[in-house]
Amino acid sequence: MLNVNNLFFNHSNCEDQGENYPIEPMIVAIDAMARINSQSAFVIDFDLHKIVYQTEQLVYIDEASLKDIKRECTNPYWSIISEETLEKLLVIKNNYLLAGNDLSYEDYIRHICTIDYPIILKGRELFITQKFTPLRMRNDSITKSGVFTIGYSNKKSIESYIIAPSGKRFVFDFDEKRFVEFNLDATLSLAEKAVLQRARTGMTNEEIANSLCLSVNTVKTHRMHIFKKLNVTTITEALAVVGNYQLI
Repeated sequence: MLNVNNLFFNHSNCEDQGENYPIEPMIVAIDAMARINSQSAFVIDFDLHKIVYQTEQLVYIDEASLKDIKRECTNPYWSIISEETLEKLLVIKNNYLLAGNDLSYEDYIRHICTIDYPIILKGRELFITQKFTPLRMRNDSITKSGVFTIGYSNKKSIESYIIAPSGKRFVFDFDEKRFVEFNLDATLSLAEKAVLQRARTGMTNEEIANSLCLSVNTVKTHRMHIFKKLNVTTITEALAVVGNYQLI
């Protein structure tokens, strides 16, 4: 596994952004962003089938005991899931590869794939959100390596989404066993985004109103419009939607 502390050297002469582009400077950037955002992250080299970088701590994995480990797996979180969950995730993974055919090259190299699924930790089921984006591509558009981030999820069922920079969005349909494209007609105004951004930090309506120089009733009105646009009933659900669909 690469030691990020040994990676600070000059890559100014590296012009090839494709298959031969060095991964080390990318990992330096990922490590810095993980520190800033207090995230757990790891990079998998798909040619080597192993983790080549991970943050000093991997949330939940650090708490796992030998009894929690169900199998050996390149993705450490897939090592502590049930057989039923593994079967569903493999279906998603196989169809995720096919979904790439519906994306342009520019979208594919910058897309985000999110999966919410349960791990089993100390005998208890706990849902996590796993986000993945390609890091380095081969010249034949096959992903050589990618970065994963892990966080807590408030979901109660396995869900997966693909979000592309162009605005294309796909959701995995378990009935059809494939990713299907959908349009989310939920354009949020600047004021609504500002309310959500502050709500994400835990601010109350009163604190949001003071921060934006608005009345509390105006903030409540913005929340009502947000709920209607996103088809949700709570601010927690609203934050989950905007997070999954990259709306802010």
